[in-house]
Amino acid sequence: GGFASAEDGQDETLAFVNVLTDDGEFFQMSVNLGAFDADPDEATLTMAHEFSHVFTQAPGQLDRTVVDPEDCGTYFNGEGCYLPDSLMARWVADFWDPSELASIDPMDEPGVEDGAGRCADDPGFFGSYAATTPEEDFAEAFSAYVFRLAPENQEQQVRLDWFAAESTMAEYRERATAAGIGPLENNFDLCGV
Repeated sequence: GGFASAEDGQDETLAFVNVLTDDGEFFQMSVNLGAFDADPDEATLTMAHEFSHVFTQAPGQLDRTVVDPEDCGTYFNGEGCYLPDSLMARWVADFWDPSELASIDPMDEPGVEDGAGRCADDPGFFGSYAATTPEEDFAEAFSAYVFRLAPENQEQQVRLDWFAAESTMAEYRERATAAGIGPLENNFDLCGV
């Protein structure tokens, strides 16, 4: 679906994804059409970012029958519990400290300000928004990986290497490369400074 920015230009949302069915079989991606026309490179990064939300929350990745965070042995994102062998459960285990997870309310919509402290402490994040939740961290790093953004430091490179080690993730990058998309410029705000 498409939408337009608010008249006052204050809507900075480029796109978002909603699950349409209780079982997580169907999703809708909505795109801010004006913002996409204004910056094609940002639009390209955003589409990969949003698409990652779909494949990390599909059946086989997220158990939507778990409704209580106390019943989740991995990471509860407000819509369910990530399965132990899911991409997100492995991402969380590799990059998120339990104390960081404890500071996130999965029922709140994250904002850049919510990730500012984690961003300041960890240069591996691709910006403050990435530091808001594991899902946003995964999505920002995934888009950086797919479109071959040059990392700013070794900590970012570790996240990119994680994707390279996942054969299904490497396929996305190979397809983008074959289509002649990228490398794109790294315009994420720096963390760890």
